Amino acid sequence: MKDLNIVTLNVPYPPDYGGMIDSYYRIKWLKQAGITIHLHCFEYGRKSSHELESLCKTICFYPRHTGILSFFSSLPYIVKSRDSNSLLENLKSNDYPILFDGLHTTYFLNDPGLISRKKFVRIHNIEHLYYKSLAYSEKDLVKKLYFWFESRKLLKYEKRLGTVNLLTISEFDYNYFTFLNKNAVLSPPFHQFDEVISKTGSGKYILYHGDLSVSENSLVARSLVKNVFSKIKYKCIIAGKNPRQYLCKTADKIQNIRIIANPDQNEMEDLIRNAHINLLPASSSNGFKLKHLISLYSGRFCIVNSIAAINFPDKSLFHIADSEEEMIVTINQLMEIEFSDEIIRKRKILLGERFSNKRNTHELVNSIFP
Repeated sequence: MKDLNIVTLNVPYPPDYGGMIDSYYRIKWLKQAGITIHLHCFEYGRKSSHELESLCKTICFYPRHTGILSFFSSLPYIVKSRDSNSLLENLKSNDYPILFDGLHTTYFLNDPGLISRKKFVRIHNIEHLYYKSLAYSEKDLVKKLYFWFESRKLLKYEKRLGTVNLLTISEFDYNYFTFLNKNAVLSPPFHQFDEVISKTGSGKYILYHGDLSVSENSLVARSLVKNVFSKIKYKCIIAGKNPRQYLCKTADKIQNIRIIANPDQNEMEDLIRNAHINLLPASSSNGFKLKHLISLYSGRFCIVNSIAAINFPDKSLFHIADSEEEMIVTINQLMEIEFSDEIIRKRKILLGERFSNKRNTHELVNSIFP
């Protein structure tokens, strides 16, 4: 029997945003591969579920220590707020390998009590770059300062990852961390798809989707409203979590644009599948934007910029447009074309080469239990 401790930064169910999608489906596939999971979750507004109980032999929950004391620590807030003596004692109670799922969970990575243990860290992002980008795009001064200080702390903290086994999620992150750690390997994201389920034919609208409470996504959406959607004749939808007021005000003035706030998982899946185009430019290249992968597996045409396509080996999966003018031209061209079985066949081949859950599970198990 092969047992594995997994420490997650949040409760990985429901799998309704990037990090939790990767976490939940990795657990699910490891279970199918015969691995016995001992799950350790920090609670952050989410509770346990029967789905997790069916996948894990044991589940333990730990509170986050949020507040001003964690903020003024020399450690990054996302790490310090996940300091739990109960977690350390539970990890020390067995001798199984430990997978720290996200830099956030690594407070005890170098603890003397775990010095002899086999440890892995799942890298979701180059966190200091991610927080730097959040600081750049955030308009609220208090939040901007928080993101800036967190970015500096994270840059210093990353040096602690010099010898541990790193599982990087993207090509960009892999290239960055191999300079720091020769034990870094590329481990693509896990997801909900066994095959491409895109629909042939035509849709009636263009879709941008994402977590709109994140300033980076909100600014991308606002730019699309002002510079792309307002200049085309087609119906456009922006869907996601907690859209900001300034985005809603901007979109409300334009007749062909609709904002759908906080769609549930089924509604979001339907929006992606039924769109004719998923338009998903990105403003940064670190980490992995799972919405791009989801749109390729379940949507029709997908337009992105070069930054968004960087983590995909074959760029022909997308239509690349780097300026607003190029996006408008590409939209007008694609809206006249039906999505075909031939495109789906090509996607199945190209996505299977890098993003097969079965293949990536096999490689992950061999890394942890050689």
